[in-house]
Amino acid sequence: MELAAQLWSNALALEPALPPIVEARSIAKSYGATEALKQVDLSILPGEIHALLGGNGAGKSTLVKILLGAIQPSSGQLFFRQRPVVMRSVREAMAAGIYPIYQDLSQFPHLTVRENFGAFSLGTTSAFLARSAMPADASIRQWLGSVGLDCDLDTPVSSLSIGQKQLLEVARAIAQNAAVLIFDEPTAALTQAESDSLLAMIRTLRDSGVGILFISHKLDEVVEISDRVSVIRDGQCAIAGAAMAELTTKDLIRAMVGLDVAPIGEIARPGAETVLDVAGLRIEPGSAPIDFSVKAGEVVGLAGIVGCGSDRIAAAIVGAEMPASGRVTIDGQPLVRGDRAFAVGAGVGYVPPDRHSEGLFNVLTAVTNTSASLLRFVTKGGAIHRRKERANALEVLSRVALHPLELDREASQFSGGNQQKLVVARNLSIPQLKLLVMSEPTRGVDVSARRAIHKGILDAAAMGVAVVVASSDIEELIDISHRILIVQRQAITGGFERGAARPAIVDALAEATG
Repeated sequence: MELAAQLWSNALALEPALPPIVEARSIAKSYGATEALKQVDLSILPGEIHALLGGNGAGKSTLVKILLGAIQPSSGQLFFRQRPVVMRSVREAMAAGIYPIYQDLSQFPHLTVRENFGAFSLGTTSAFLARSAMPADASIRQWLGSVGLDCDLDTPVSSLSIGQKQLLEVARAIAQNAAVLIFDEPTAALTQAESDSLLAMIRTLRDSGVGILFISHKLDEVVEISDRVSVIRDGQCAIAGAAMAELTTKDLIRAMVGLDVAPIGEIARPGAETVLDVAGLRIEPGSAPIDFSVKAGEVVGLAGIVGCGSDRIAAAIVGAEMPASGRVTIDGQPLVRGDRAFAVGAGVGYVPPDRHSEGLFNVLTAVTNTSASLLRFVTKGGAIHRRKERANALEVLSRVALHPLELDREASQFSGGNQQKLVVARNLSIPQLKLLVMSEPTRGVDVSARRAIHKGILDAAAMGVAVVVASSDIEELIDISHRILIVQRQAITGGFERGAARPAIVDALAEATG
């Protein structure tokens, strides 16, 4: 691939303005009176990384679905290698060489690595011809090697790490001669080492002539890796294919949200009363005991890399996971271990790390999702007091800036960031809320949604709620925490007060990891 990259680099030097592989011109998409996209333009050149940014609900997903043939535009035209095309399905787009690399990978976890490479052909091949449909092992190893993945071909995909699965997904696309790869939040669930490896591999693909569409909420990654960038806001292009080198992070944020997002400054001081007391908590029999407390109005961050155990500590505190031993008390009253319903009754809210599988009722409305934790307070004589329910939902959803503020819209119809706001809002609605515990509360959300969620956290703390935030996002914890506790191997290994220097916190994490 190094020779191919050099040849491609020479070609770019000779011909700096190669025509796009894929181009979308004046794309619009309406759903009834709702305009999801309004005259959007996008082009993906060979040998470039083109970042696509925008807030949750801005129209990114709609545009990608149109590029992939999953939905059809209301107006506008797609071009593939300068010829007008109509992509009627994802199959047609992939046949043309346009491949999506999603967070939710399209692999068969119970099949081997080898069998996953043959899956595209096996689905349309008779049993008699199935063996001949499998690629040769030498070819599979070559494709895996091109993305830096070294594994046994007989390994079940389910046993691979998330980062390895991501690389396998890319290798399968390369095996199908992909001309354009669409990466949708590719590093959201990866460790830092896995993210670095994936980004290096994406650069190598770019240098070999593949066109890359890179979608991410991590602006530092976007600035580091992208050649050009487009930003969609409210269904329109705020930036259309501009050179990344000519823009700053502040330019991108302004384009995404239409305003400057100032950093969080001073936050309200905590009270003197202890709300949460954790004593001798062990997540597993052999793990070290965990002891810490949180005062009323205090925000305590549990910092660590993915897999450190901070999410399990959070789950054990609120009764979502059964610890091996230990005691958790709220206002001096012990909680029943492993009993989430009991914890809710004691005024303990919990925002889990995966909103889709644990936190959201997709087919229910925004108002029903919000009121799920207080039904007994809005019910009289066995019937829900709808006016009271809606008034409460409107108040709390306004606080977290739900957009659009439509109480009767199904949760599944909101963008990812606004779905997360629904989960946060439900917990803020818990009657006599005393403790709010959150795991990765802003993972995969845009700058505006992140700020709204942080405001909800700090507003709750200002009203005396004790808050625990487990996060691998150090910047997040520095912004909103009074204290940060370092977590490694399901134990607390150190701590910092607000105002501590970022390098010191990062060094502590590195030492704990090492």
